Amino acid sequence: MGINMHENIKRFMGEITPPVILRMVKIAFHSNRKAHSNSGNGREKNSDWYDTSFEKKNDDWQMHYSESEYYFIWTVIADRIVTSGVKFILEIGCGPGQLACLLRDKGCRGYHGFDFSPKRIERAKRICPDFAFSLQDAFQTDLFTSLHYDAVICTEFLEHIEQDIEVLKKIKSGTVFYGTVPNFPFVSHVRYFRSEDEVVSRYRSCFSELRVDAFLADGAGKTFYLLEGTIS
Repeated sequence: MGINMHENIKRFMGEITPPVILRMVKIAFHSNRKAHSNSGNGREKNSDWYDTSFEKKNDDWQMHYSESEYYFIWTVIADRIVTSGVKFILEIGCGPGQLACLLRDKGCRGYHGFDFSPKRIERAKRICPDFAFSLQDAFQTDLFTSLHYDAVICTEFLEHIEQDIEVLKKIKSGTVFYGTVPNFPFVSHVRYFRSEDEVVSRYRSCFSELRVDAFLADGAGKTFYLLEGTIS
């Protein structure tokens, strides 16, 4: 009885609703589904969660950068930075300083990294004392305006926060940007991307120039998208 009533109501609505309205509703429904199809199924986490995860995966974060699973993409970023002649780097979400150590060993001298995880910053200061690190929240720090920098690095950060666009808009206009985002879900990923086009679609409004390259991380299809561009 319930099913028959549902079908009768559906048929009645179809008869009295103009076709153009029905098409608009269907388009809106499918567009909404597509817009949310790359939801990371995770939730934004606080600094305590990142401190705890750091301690649980301590071996991963204490290894030399050349042994990290991210080394292959870090080397690309470091090489591009060296080639571009960047003088001072600001790194958002620097973690325990492994990428900073690579940049130091590549000859970079001007650098400031920040993260809101005390445990990670403590580690970064210990392994890379040549560089400056500070405990900061990307939404509250004044480093975007008070510090002189000509490049920003932001690896595996944007997918972890809801207001990723807001952070990008804090960066000074004309700054060269290097960042990565993934193509896979995770407990702390609020979004992920299925193609270079999806990455461009989300972030192109923040850039005057933007290039996105895909880098395969394993044989199962795990991929990182590298954003390189100039903040508008």
